[in-house]
Amino acid sequence: MTGPRQTLGHITLGVLALAAVLAPAAAHGQSVIDQNKAMARRWSEELWSRGDLAVADEIIAPDYERHDPGDPFPARGPADVKRIVQMLRSMLPDFHIEVETIIAEGDFVASRYTATATDTIGYMGMPPTGRAIRTQAIQIFRFSNGKIVESWAARDDLGTLKQLGHLPATGKR
Repeated sequence: MTGPRQTLGHITLGVLALAAVLAPAAAHGQSVIDQNKAMARRWSEELWSRGDLAVADEIIAPDYERHDPGDPFPARGPADVKRIVQMLRSMLPDFHIEVETIIAEGDFVASRYTATATDTIGYMGMPPTGRAIRTQAIQIFRFSNGKIVESWAARDDLGTLKQLGHLPATGKR
């Protein structure tokens, strides 16, 4: 039979265990969700927009997997992401992402952003056009143990190719 003191002891242990789990986030004054949102923003602004490749090692899990049906380059882990960032930034040196909205729930963060760049070198092996592009996109991230473990992207790749003149613009009827 358990008495009031033993029950209180179990409750105290439970509270202490919960506090130990939440302490790292609380120590920085942020919830886990806020930390995940900050990492999603770093993905866009520091890694992709500025090309700071060291960020990949800080925010991406070793077993990360990228799901991006519009991109022919698979990515597993930080090294693959760094390779793709370097490749994109070599094609579009002034590539910039403007994060417009970030929402989060549980282990997931969604980011809506607009990417801009000027095609001065040639995009995906095509001749350079000198044209500016503006592409809207949404990216969803899944986090585990404080790192990005998966992401899904949906961009207006067709619109980008039309802006560059690589596909004919659709006429209105």
